Amino acid sequence: MRITSITARAVDCGFNAQKLQTSRVASPMSRFPRFAEQRSSWMWPTKKVFVRVTGEDGSTGWGCTNGGEIVEMIVNDHLARLLAGEDAGDLALLNDQMAASLLPNDRSGFAMMAVAGVDIALWDMTSKAAHQPLVETLGGAGVDSLPVYMTTPRPEAFSGGPFHGLKAAAPYGPESGAEGLQANVALMQRFAEAAGEGVPIMIDSFLAWDADYTLRFAEAVADLNVGWIEDPIPPQDIDGLQKIRREMDPGIALALGNFAFSRADCADLLRSGVVGVLQPDVAWAGGITEALRVLDLAEEARVPVILHNTCEQPWALALAGARQTDALLECVDRGETSPLYALMAPRPDLATGRVAVPRDPEGNRPPAHVLEAFGPAATQTKEG
Repeated sequence: MRITSITARAVDCGFNAQKLQTSRVASPMSRFPRFAEQRSSWMWPTKKVFVRVTGEDGSTGWGCTNGGEIVEMIVNDHLARLLAGEDAGDLALLNDQMAASLLPNDRSGFAMMAVAGVDIALWDMTSKAAHQPLVETLGGAGVDSLPVYMTTPRPEAFSGGPFHGLKAAAPYGPESGAEGLQANVALMQRFAEAAGEGVPIMIDSFLAWDADYTLRFAEAVADLNVGWIEDPIPPQDIDGLQKIRREMDPGIALALGNFAFSRADCADLLRSGVVGVLQPDVAWAGGITEALRVLDLAEEARVPVILHNTCEQPWALALAGARQTDALLECVDRGETSPLYALMAPRPDLATGRVAVPRDPEGNRPPAHVLEAFGPAATQTKEG
């Protein structure tokens, strides 16, 4: 089946209103006082980008990524033209063509988000055309459900709950000195108390720290059940990561890959020998096709993979179900009414601390306000 059109729309889904955006969370911008208190004061374009691919028989597929108007422009002004008339059946070739065409400018960041949005939509159209859920297109589910850990600003809400770990967002970095370090440690003590005995706690540092600060923090929480420290420094700082890995308690893993946007980025990290948990985001790192390649690399390196922000991405849930029978999934606590939980499918049921592998052959289905952004025809298009 030939591709007849690819269209992207950037839609405000309330991301900057989430508590993790409006609270004090450490970031690379924390050293600038004007931007230290809220990530929403400086974050890149935060509109979600929805991508619709249409085939010559009227079939459609939907994808979703980040990057706002920047990614929308890359899809509409470049990738749509590049893939027009191409055979939708060779997903690996199409992914390679998209990535190669962007290589003179960028192989990561917004470029690979754009590739991911189109790639996810192509997989969705392929599955719908076969009248089967994505997990079957990926080879079939090895399990019915997978365990979940919760990233949250309110650990007490999950005290004694069914989740397989609680993760905090670090509020402070080196710019806040000893007082900030102690506040980070106190936060982890609070998380440990809420999690209870035997449940690991983790912390996301969002590239805000340096190697020495990370080591001081790790020493200060040595008596807690800390499973990993996530993204303490930029992934390009291999020397710094190797220093951390050499000197830090071996019982604390480094979770990296959230900001690795391709298999090349992930391969660099894996070769360095520092990765305890690899965490690529399917909607950022080139889509499902590239994620399959990353999973192969990680399997060869014997490094576990936890796909970033899994529970808001039904395609990531399907991928984990097909390829990772012992995987742990991430759910980000957005509050009870956040629209981000259901941008492509019904909100997953987390009552048991596990989430079901999606098996709906209807695939990705954007909500009404997203369809409206694509015009009246979007609600009348053939879905497979």
